[in-house]
Amino acid sequence: MKELCLLLKEKRWKRGSLDFDLPEPQFIIDATGQITNIIKSERNIAHQIIEEFMIAANETVASHLFIKNIPSIYRVHEKPDAEKITNFNEFIKDLDIDIKPIGKIVTKAFQNLLNSVKGTSVEHMISSLLLRSLKHAIYSKDNIGHFGLASKIYTHFTSPIRRYPDLIVHRILKKTLSKKIVSRVVITELDEKLPAIASHSSTREKVAEDAERKVLEIKKVEFLYEKKGEVLSGVISGVTSFGIFVELNELFIEGMVRLSSIKDDYYTFIEEKHCLKGKTKKKIYRLGDKVKVKVTDVDLKRREINLIFVK
Repeated sequence: MKELCLLLKEKRWKRGSLDFDLPEPQFIIDATGQITNIIKSERNIAHQIIEEFMIAANETVASHLFIKNIPSIYRVHEKPDAEKITNFNEFIKDLDIDIKPIGKIVTKAFQNLLNSVKGTSVEHMISSLLLRSLKHAIYSKDNIGHFGLASKIYTHFTSPIRRYPDLIVHRILKKTLSKKIVSRVVITELDEKLPAIASHSSTREKVAEDAERKVLEIKKVEFLYEKKGEVLSGVISGVTSFGIFVELNELFIEGMVRLSSIKDDYYTFIEEKHCLKGKTKKKIYRLGDKVKVKVTDVDLKRREINLIFVK
């Protein structure tokens, strides 16, 4: 299975499929439901085998239904807007990072950019920014392909116990798999019902993701509340006129160092370079810089984390 997985992965890579490889948090929870630690989620060969086989199964089912002219639900992912990619290119240019900008909007160009920053201090930041430049995948009755996977046709089939679109695809297969010719009545019924099902599924998916994100934010803040006074390592993830956002290493939590707390100089925000520069000492704080910070205050109601720089 490992050998087949690697062959499938190589084939997918050659066609231009994107892999942002962004680390995901895993929450360690005690018997009372409180988070005791946040660690980087493991992604080993077993996870890769499941992922590659899942993608292959989803593509196979989607292709089967499409070839048979049977209406179905597809997982589609449009190309990103040209304006967003232009903004991304301008952003990395302003950072003075030696990265070749994205030209033609094809997945190979995205692959090359991600590969050029792999293993560098800005990999996480650039990958996150590029990911935010992409559109969100949705469900649709009409197949337009999947940009991120560089797939001509894709559906969600492998998780019918937790995703409604997968269950619908299973029902369509069950109803049509044994038939050489699918009746016009069935085709018409699917044509009429699937657009609303796809739209509803996309809407509810977004609601669920938003709810999950907010819950995780609350739990992260609660976890850090117990770490007030501790010194932690992090990376500058955002620079504004009023302060600096720092993502704490291995905790996947972002806090704010307010400009008013930086006392060693008078700092000016240089918007086009996305940095703060000291007037006298000329020290510069920019995206991707590694820093050490102390947790000074955690506001549970506002879900805000205040930090200060330490030497």
